[in-house]
Amino acid sequence: MKIAKFEFSDGARFQPGAKKDDPNLVGQHIEFLRQQQKGELTPKDVLDDARNPNSPLHSFFEWSDSEAAEQYRLQQARGLIRAVVAVYVSDDRPAVRAKAYVHIPEPGAQHYREATHAMSHAKTREMVLRRALDELIGWKRRYRDLEEFAQLVTVIDQLRDEIAASR
Repeated sequence: MKIAKFEFSDGARFQPGAKKDDPNLVGQHIEFLRQQQKGELTPKDVLDDARNPNSPLHSFFEWSDSEAAEQYRLQQARGLIRAVVAVYVSDDRPAVRAKAYVHIPEPGAQHYREATHAMSHAKTREMVLRRALDELIGWKRRYRDLEEFAQLVTVIDQLRDEIAASR
């Protein structure tokens, strides 16, 4: 099979100032790098190429070391928040482990809330469920061609249709 062109994935997020108007150029350049590396591309290969200001990949990276360090630490903080699991207990059920915090993607005010609190309010519940469904649909797009997951792809489609019908 031959690649016809390259695009950015739905919902892809890039740093401010990234030149994302020509995803095909970016994809072709990354493919060129992969071929240079005998088919085995690493993030370091991409980063090393992007260091060159003339590379079509250059604008996708933060080159201020202090700003990059801050962004990296924020990413570590997000990972830490996502890693925390709460053990919920009640008198009538066994203890349940679940994510302690969920991401609330409010435009201009993204934040995390305690999971049970977020799920008990209609607005934030809808945001969490929408994001979960979007992630599930993204997973389906990435793996739909794998025969081993054909049944799961069908279930995801049914779930998406049921949710759409209930709105």
